[in-house]
Amino acid sequence: MARKAGRVLAGYHPLRPQPVIKADQSPVTEADHASEAVILAEAARHFPGLPVISEENVASHAAVGGEAFLLVDPLDGTRAFVAGTADFCVSIAYIQEGVPVAGALHAPLEDETWWGGQTLWKAQGDLAGAQPLARRTSREPGEKPVALASHFHGNAETDEMLARCGAARIIRMSSALKFVKLLTGEADLYPRRSRTMLWDIAGGDAMLRAIGGGLLGDDGQLVVYRRGADGWVAPPFMAYGVLPA
Repeated sequence: MARKAGRVLAGYHPLRPQPVIKADQSPVTEADHASEAVILAEAARHFPGLPVISEENVASHAAVGGEAFLLVDPLDGTRAFVAGTADFCVSIAYIQEGVPVAGALHAPLEDETWWGGQTLWKAQGDLAGAQPLARRTSREPGEKPVALASHFHGNAETDEMLARCGAARIIRMSSALKFVKLLTGEADLYPRRSRTMLWDIAGGDAMLRAIGGGLLGDDGQLVVYRRGADGWVAPPFMAYGVLPA
């Protein structure tokens, strides 16, 4: 499903479709809508009756998020997509009782897919050739962490958190592909206090939980995936994968 939508995005990418600015000041293009149409059609075919809450399907946002549903961002990293870079992806998560239990991320230009629940997989091209996700499982004692930050959505609060991390370096990226860095152990921490949405993070969070990581809110609890007082806005969080010893 994610890869099929990704092929649509890859086709649009060289066309550089012009964005429209939505009410929340985020951009959307015809590529976002085309990718979403593929995902909704595939979900209806493979999972009939399963609700889908998707970024560009505004009518779906009224749902609270029931017992089970798909949470979808058909094009995460639209600003990077419009700028002509490869730092964008498709993100899909299966949510049960507010918990992301399986997720998928697909990078269209590289044709790379990461997915799973209890077991994580990576494929380059055809999913039939998938291999278990290779990852670094530990760091040396005293080794400083590598942190991630948003390329377009930084703020003073996030910068303060990054400073407190004592990171050896900071990798700035635009999309949910940040979570791949956490999954593989190329990075350790991703603090975020600027606005983002639950569909932006659910696919990556599902896979982080499979390796013992996740996204912690200010209350010290893992992020819950349900509609709240602010709709589908995500709380501030600290995402982590492999922590230093």
